Amino acid sequence: MKRHTPRFLAVWLAALALLPSELAFSQSALSEAGVGDDDSFLIELEAYVKYGGDIVVIDGLTGLEYHRESEVVKTIHANLPKIMGGLHNRLLLLEAQHMNFLMTQGVAHVKKLADLAESFGIKGHGIDKEQWLLKERTILARLRSEPFFQIKELVVWEKESLSAVALRGNERAKHLRYNPDEQRWERRILTEWKVGIRNRNNYKMVRKWQGLNLDTNEGFHISDTLPGNVYVSAFNEVPVSFPIIVSREENADEQIARIQQLIVKNLSYLYDPFSWAGRRSTRFRGRFVSDLLRHMENRSYRVNDREWFDRTICNFLNDIVTVEMYGLKEVYNFYVTRRFENNRSQMGIAMDPLNWVEGEDRPTYKPRKVNVRFNFNNPDGARFVLLDLYLRYGYKFAENLRTKLVALKKKESGKEIVMQSIEEVTGKPARVYIKAAEKAQAEGVLHYWETDRKGGA
Repeated sequence: MKRHTPRFLAVWLAALALLPSELAFSQSALSEAGVGDDDSFLIELEAYVKYGGDIVVIDGLTGLEYHRESEVVKTIHANLPKIMGGLHNRLLLLEAQHMNFLMTQGVAHVKKLADLAESFGIKGHGIDKEQWLLKERTILARLRSEPFFQIKELVVWEKESLSAVALRGNERAKHLRYNPDEQRWERRILTEWKVGIRNRNNYKMVRKWQGLNLDTNEGFHISDTLPGNVYVSAFNEVPVSFPIIVSREENADEQIARIQQLIVKNLSYLYDPFSWAGRRSTRFRGRFVSDLLRHMENRSYRVNDREWFDRTICNFLNDIVTVEMYGLKEVYNFYVTRRFENNRSQMGIAMDPLNWVEGEDRPTYKPRKVNVRFNFNNPDGARFVLLDLYLRYGYKFAENLRTKLVALKKKESGKEIVMQSIEEVTGKPARVYIKAAEKAQAEGVLHYWETDRKGGA
């Protein structure tokens, strides 16, 4: 076995090199598209229609309207509606394209999975196109009708006037803090998204809270669960107060360029209505197998270890379809993303609870230690053993297992049937093969994490 395991790994790594790259996912459509790094975005702004509504300019220190002569403030104020309009239009385009892909590719995925499942005796699984991604389609319809974000005020802080003494007792100052390590003032935005859902007998307010450090692009996201029966008019607009720090001593053109670019970067993270449905890195991707699993759990099947078998076989069948449609990298990518990177509370490039004021106690987050080990007795581990068999033996193994399962006349151990198939197809004792596959698949996933996913050599 010591010589056998490296050969397994070599087979998978060769497969990874030949298959298409994994689907691209990040936090939001705007950040994924690199809008914040696109210099041409700001150049094209004149083509956009005004975002709507007047933005009041407030002096942060006094709370009154800002009337000082400042080319920086004047230009940012004039361009902010166009920036928001441009971001809204870009988000709408990106999400419409993404939804179209999901509505076509997703339906094809479910069809392939349902056909494969039926051949294994799991009948009746399918897709209701009217209900498919209904929540997401409702959010898209709301996005089409009008923007979610409305910048209500631009709060101006003059750098030369900032001090702990000057800010004492100032309610707006809770969104500023001095970072002694960086020797700079930092700003934050906190937003609350509200959805009021009225049914015949009750009214429910669903909320999500977002926060972002505008100078580090680190923040948090916390949300209630958005119900499936949400409707377009239930979504309220999100009022935003946007703080900027200007200097009377720095070059005006340089300040304008820097502040505008940072605004675009900030809002590419913050303006994400689809985060109601889940983080972009994982939403939709787990839907296929979870739907199949729920369907199977409500049906009878002639095995007596259903808790192990249902999850194992559903993941295995979905892995076959995923490898066929997207490549092996998508299986590995989704696994490591969900296990090691899926911090549901993170906003932006890193998690920051932004507890700047006494009494704020949003929890922080520590990434999981990357440690990959598989155990066949656990459905998640068994899933990768079966994936290994499919990668090495293809439909020969799948057909052997399928034949055994559909021929069952009484309830038997699903695990024992799988082990019988392993021995018949590989010609090796099941325990020997399983042990080697567990180790080699763990090495394959870890290698993917360290190279492809993390950008290693």
